[in-house]
Amino acid sequence: MDGRAATLEEQAKGPFLNPLEMNNPNAAAVVEKVRASAYADMFRQVYGPAALDDVDSAFDKIAEAIAAFERRPLFNRFTSKYDAYLAGNARLTSQELRGMRAFEDEKKGNCAACHPSRPAADGTPPLFTDFSYDNLGVGRNPHNRFYQQAAQFNPDGRTFVDRGLGAFTKLASEDGKFKVPTLRNVTRTAPYLHNGYFNSLRNVVDFYNTRDVKPACKNPFTDEASALMQRCWPVPEVGENVNTDELGNLKLSDQEVDDIVAFMHTLTDGWKPHSRGH
Repeated sequence: MDGRAATLEEQAKGPFLNPLEMNNPNAAAVVEKVRASAYADMFRQVYGPAALDDVDSAFDKIAEAIAAFERRPLFNRFTSKYDAYLAGNARLTSQELRGMRAFEDEKKGNCAACHPSRPAADGTPPLFTDFSYDNLGVGRNPHNRFYQQAAQFNPDGRTFVDRGLGAFTKLASEDGKFKVPTLRNVTRTAPYLHNGYFNSLRNVVDFYNTRDVKPACKNPFTDEASALMQRCWPVPEVGENVNTDELGNLKLSDQEVDDIVAFMHTLTDGWKPHSRGH
């Protein structure tokens, strides 16, 4: 999300050694656990009898195995109602069609600018991400448990600011930017945005629509529910590089916000022609 890993293999290694995740002291500890596992023989069948002998080589293969699993069709099913619609095998409701049009319209939601919704030239189904990085201007999430971490892990406490891509490129021009996520199966992936500020998909769209219209909350640590009650949004966690060209004051009506959300419900895999709902 913040650009620290360039490949699936590289990303797979991170959680093993992260003190806030799996907290293994080093790669050797990870390899030793695989050696002692019930699937060690299966691992050797795939990578050879000596696959777990050398720590560095074994750690690379462990990451390779995880990445291979993540690349399986299981995670790229493309079985949503929208996929069926693109194939001519489903009809969208009037609300879903309105939502799709608002989603794609440059003068409305303009969501497709970052979340492309049409198949590629080679027929590849739309991935609903352009893989770019953006600062959406979301505020701090007061429920972020990282603020309560010991000083060993978070010496800044509640003053911590997640610089996102900028923390790894060391460029101030990239501060606050995070990778644009896919919207496929988005109804199943709450909480939303890089720090989990939003629990409601509709509130995300409302934020995109009114971020620069509503006043700033007095307390920068105002959570989602309180912000809605106060009709404000907290100031951005990172005030620089905020995208003001494509969101913030979309001038969408409440109906158009609901329509876009209805369209995003059609992106959930597992749709069946005669199933009720989305």
